[in-house]
Amino acid sequence: MPAGRPRKPAKVLELSGAFRKNPSRRKVRALELAIPSGLGEPPIEWVQAASTNHRCQALLNIWNRIVAQDLLHVLNPAHRELVRNHCLLQYKVDRATAGYGKATSGDHANLRANLAAMGMTPVDSPRVLEAVRTAAGGSGAGSGAHGRGDGWGEYVG
Repeated sequence: MPAGRPRKPAKVLELSGAFRKNPSRRKVRALELAIPSGLGEPPIEWVQAASTNHRCQALLNIWNRIVAQDLLHVLNPAHRELVRNHCLLQYKVDRATAGYGKATSGDHANLRANLAAMGMTPVDSPRVLEAVRTAAGGSGAGSGAHGRGDGWGEYVG
């Protein structure tokens, strides 16, 4: 496994203007840009069983909540398995909180890791927002502008 920090998603690079600065970088990441946005429909087995199965109803509610929280539309079909796993873990933790079953600290850690991977934690969401703000002409850290430092996004690295 290579050391160092993971590569920025191509969508973030496109929004931040990195491809305008270095067009050859776009060619290398072209396949990544071709992935359609949007998570798609929930797993068909959950949809089919939702009318009679409380568990599937709860899983669909969690799925829909995640889709609703994806305001910047960064989730795509490549995230489906991650979101599915998150829904199952969230259901398990919710049930344990209600007194049915048991959730481990590992379950909570995996939930947090899943949210971080989707950019849905307080620490990770500004990174996604910064890319959008910079692309919209703001004075973000990646825009090359020297702002006064009063924007919260300027401190996100």
